[in-house]
Formats: sequence, structure tokens, C-alpha cells
Amino acid sequence: STLSQKYAGPIKLTKTTTLDTRIQGRFERYNGPYESASNIFGMVMNSNPVDFPAVYSPDSANLYTQNILFGNTYVAGSLKANPYAAMVRGYEDRNENTITAQATLMQDLKFITRGLKFQGRVSATTWSKYSSRRTYSPFYYDLESYNQITGEYKLFPLNQTSGSAYLGNVEPGRDANADFYTEARLNWDRRFDRHSVGVMAVGMMQEKLLTAGNSNSIYETLPERNMGVSGRITYDYDNRYFFEHAFGYNGSEKFSGNARYGYFPSLGVGWMISNEPYWKMSPNIISSLKLRATWGLVGNDAISDRSGRFFYLSDISLGGRAYRWGSSFMNAYDGYRINRYANADITWEISEKWNFGTDINFFNDALKIQADFYKDIRSNIYMVRENFPATAGLEAAISGNVGKVESKGFEASADYQHSFSKNLWLSGRVNFTYATNKYVELDEKDYPDAYLKRIGHNINQQWGLVAERLFVDEKEIENSPYQDFGRYMAGDIKYKDINGDGVINGNDAVPMGYPTVPEVQYGFGLSAGYKDFDLSFFFQGNARVSFFINAGVGGGDENNEGIAPFAGRRNALAIIANDYWSETNPDVHAFWPRLSTDPLDNNTKQSSWWLRDASFLRLKSLEAGYSPKWAKNMGLKQGTRIYVSTVNLFVLSSFKLWDPEMGRVGLGYPPNKRYNIGIQIAL
Repeated sequence: STLSQKYAGPIKLTKTTTLDTRIQGRFERYNGPYESASNIFGMVMNSNPVDFPAVYSPDSANLYTQNILFGNTYVAGSLKANPYAAMVRGYEDRNENTITAQATLMQDLKFITRGLKFQGRVSATTWSKYSSRRTYSPFYYDLESYNQITGEYKLFPLNQTSGSAYLGNVEPGRDANADFYTEARLNWDRRFDRHSVGVMAVGMMQEKLLTAGNSNSIYETLPERNMGVSGRITYDYDNRYFFEHAFGYNGSEKFSGNARYGYFPSLGVGWMISNEPYWKMSPNIISSLKLRATWGLVGNDAISDRSGRFFYLSDISLGGRAYRWGSSFMNAYDGYRINRYANADITWEISEKWNFGTDINFFNDALKIQADFYKDIRSNIYMVRENFPATAGLEAAISGNVGKVESKGFEASADYQHSFSKNLWLSGRVNFTYATNKYVELDEKDYPDAYLKRIGHNINQQWGLVAERLFVDEKEIENSPYQDFGRYMAGDIKYKDINGDGVINGNDAVPMGYPTVPEVQYGFGLSAGYKDFDLSFFFQGNARVSFFINAGVGGGDENNEGIAPFAGRRNALAIIANDYWSETNPDVHAFWPRLSTDPLDNNTKQSSWWLRDASFLRLKSLEAGYSPKWAKNMGLKQGTRIYVSTVNLFVLSSFKLWDPEMGRVGLGYPPNKRYNIGIQIAL
């Protein structure tokens, strides 16, 4: 259950002074299974329905057994997961709270000069999560014997000594953080005839704390602090010509010396062509037309996680190779391990942004179109320096501001809103985004072949082997280049030797497919109303995006679970059961290679065999409503409405195995399709 509370109240202290206080709280209470829903779903997807039942009915020897007879079996020396047992074997009781308090003092300084105002703001946000979890170890049973004629069976316990029938001690959990922010702002806005001038200056300080005490690391527990000053000057002439200059001078505790502070300026200009005296276009055709251009530098100090900051400090810990001393070498002491070398030259990541855009309104502002072309050059990107020889004798990886990425793209949106009559109205929206990028500079290995280099490619570009087909027989294997991925046989994937050295390995991987992040995103929707009825829908889609099916297991990671059949005695997907290579079906283009009880390294390599187009178009939402006139007779206000709606009704895609938005996670939790019916009451 979740409770949200909000309070906001301005207080007029004097005629020119106002104090605005706001308090917002969100309090969430959870009481549910010990295991999360996503974990239980993952267990279900990895189960085999014929392995064992969730719970056995008692056999003759267990008629009076007090504990539940959960089904299970041993696989590779360990018990399998029983999803039902995992769901009922314990509980979690959790409280999660977020409280934000903010006070803003606004002072009109018109007694000094007209248009001058001061604003001071302080805010604090605290978040905490406390939980208690209790669980027991279920008793598991498996079949010892089964009479297929009479249906009688005999069970035997799998963990008689390690199981328990009662809840264990509480497992406490806690996590908390706090964010404190202080800001002082001075604004001056004046208009002189056709000239408008604005000046703003801002000073800020921010501190973020981890307050739960869950970490002993100095990097994580010390406060995270930022401070800076910024300013902006704006000018426009007759609402036709616009100019803006802004700057930020920011400091971060992550850096040292001259690198601690960074100066980041920006410029912007605009031209409202439709306000020119010579503009003769009728507003019934083009209501307004504006051109704009901006340039600026933006600094980023969040170039690593909290535990990796303070780049000017080295990180050395005990736990390295031990040393033995003495005449008998019986005195052993742990050595030191270097986790990171100090680098006082690490500094801000800088993004240089260019933007050229236009705003055009048609038909008395009924249709509004906005379009932007942009270019973004990110430099000083903090990355691992891969081209460092092992002969340097360094224990930890070396990182630095060595990366540079160029991004560019186009964004456009169109909004339409019009009332045709008192009873009929229509509104719609279309948006489109194209964004691509490439590495311009990075410190990568000196690969022997140019196609292995990431420079010049998208940062989300993937590399894979070129799969030709499946091997026909052993004779073809003998006459083909050696594939250095373990043992392989007829029916396994045959790869292409790209560099022609007679051995197929990682050096034969080439860039293929689109990036794993879509380069094109778009959406469109309409809303219409006639009298008391309304209907709306919205589609969203992605294009120029690819992914590789994970043909392995995934190592228990629910975000990377593979679809390999029979691993851990789990079942096979229908697509595999219906289309796989076998001696009786030697189809060299079958969906799945030769079957095996465990995934084969040769067949799970990232390759064109598993490459798929992840483009899709989804009906994201559909809603129909009715606003009854008779609601007024019941004392209800306008806005009372009955509606039915659905979310994720269907998706169109060339990929049919699972929802393409899930990407490579074929056994993951899919997007929900929801149906709702409700009533909105206005009092």
C-alpha cells in the first residue's frame, strides 16, 4: 500500500516578501513473499513441468507428516528451484519513505530598482527503506518408486536434516540517503520601449549523504558535494530578435587542483520572422514562424559511480599475494592490492552542443510544428585505457579522459487541436526522433584488423561472427577452418574465416546489425470527442535497432537469461522443439543447431545466426469514455466520466518469438497487457 501526502502554502510576510513552504511525503508499506515476483517468474521459466509437482499428496508413509511435502529433485548435485515453495517459504515486511521539505523566500527589491527580485531556497530530501525478512527451509521430496498400474508411489526425503518447519530469525535490512540543497537567486527583468532585458545570477550548494551505514568504504560514505555559480543575460528587440548568454562555473569534490572547477558558457539567438513588419502571410495559413540556434558547453562530473570517485586518490587494500618470512617460512602476511592508481589530472567530461531549430504554427495556431537538428561532441570521456602494454607492470587498469563521441540527430513534433463545432473536437500529436553517434577518439587495443576497432562505430554497436549455416557432416568439418570454441560436430554452427588465417576465433568478429539502442523512435496518437463521448489512442515505435538472441543460459541473471533447452533439466521453447537440426532432420538452416543437454560454446557465440531486427510498432494505449449529462442531477460536477481503457493491446514486428521490446531476454518478464474500467467523479 502507498500513501502520498503534499502540503504547499505561501505566506505573505510583508507586501514585498513571501515565504513559500512545501512538504511532500510518500509512505509505502509492503508485505509479501520473501522472493520478488521477477525471481519467482524466472524460476517458473526455468522449471520443467514433468520434473516434479509443486506439492506431493502424502504417500502411506507420510500420512501424518506435519510439514508440506514440496516436490524437488537433484540436478548436477544440487536441488532445483521449486517456484511454489520459494513463493510460500517466507515473507518480507518493508517500509519505504520519501520526505521532501522545501522553503523558498521571495523578496521583491523594487525599492532598489524596478524588476529586481531575490529568491532564496533550501530543501532537504530524505529516503529510507527498512525491512525484515523471515524464511524457513522447505522439506523437499522426490519419487522413490511409482506403480503405473495402481498409481501408488513412495516418496523419499531429499533434505531431512537441513529442512525446517518454522520461520527462522529476522533478517533485517536498511538503506537510507539524504540530499540537501541550498540556492540563492537574483533576477532583474525590465522592458524599455521595444527593448527587453533580463539578468539572472544563481549560487548553489548541494550535499548528498549515505546515512544507512551499509558501507565501510571511504569513497562511498564521505559526503558527495557540488557547488557553483551560474548566470544568464537575455535580450530581445520588439519580440523579433532574441539573444541569450549563460554560463556556469561549477565545482565538484571528485576532482582536485585546477581540475576541480569548470567554466561552461552558452549562447543562443532567435528570430521571430512572423513579427517582422514585412510579413504578409495570413494567420489562417502560417500563424507564426521562428528560427533559433544555440551553442553551449555542459560539464559532467558523474563519470563513475559513488565508489569510484576521488580520482586523485589511490585505492590500496589488503588481500594481495601473501609473503612468508623466517627460517621455516611459517610467518605469513597478506600483501597489498592496488585497486586504482591516483590521477590528479582527471577532470570534467565536456559536451559541446549545437542546435538549430524552428517553430511553425499554422491555421491560427491549430497546428504547431517544432523541429530541431542537433550535434553533440562529448570529449574527455572517462574510459579504461586498453592500449597499455602488460610489460608496464601495472596491477590495476589505467583510466583517463581519453574518449570522444560525436552524436547528431533530428527531432520533430506536430500537435493539432481544433474544435469543429460545439459537439465535435479533435486533437492529435506526432513525434519523431533520429539519433546516432560514433566514437571519434578512444584508447583501444592495437587490433591487427581494422574491422575490430570501435572507433568510427556507434557506442552501442555489437560485434559478431558471420554464421554461414550448420555443418553437414564430419567430412565438411575436416575441410573447413578450425573453430576455436570447443568441440563441435555435424549440426553445429559453421562460421566464416574473415581474416583468412585458418582459425576462427574472436578476431573474426565483425560489426553487424543496428545498435542495441534504437536510432529511430516515433509515436502518434489522436483524441476525438463527439457530444458526451470521447475516444483516444496512441502508438509508439522503434526502428533501426537490433539484438542477439541469448542462446546460452545466462548464469541466473534475470536480465540476461538465455533460451538454451534442457539446461538444468528445464524444458524447451516451442520454436526449438519444432525446428532443430537432427540426424532425421538435417536442415542446415534450422532455427536451433544440434540439441545438447548443456549449451555448446560453439553454438552460443554472438553471431549473425542469432541476430534479429527489434523494430516494432505498439498500440500503447486505447481509451473510450462517456461523460453523462445526468451526473449533474446527482450533484456531480462537469468532468465526471465513465471509461474503459487498455494498455499494450498489440505489437507489430517482424520478430515473433517474444515481445521485441524485451530484447535478448527471451525468458524475462514480458510487458503487461492491461484492461481497465473505471469512473472519474468530480465533486
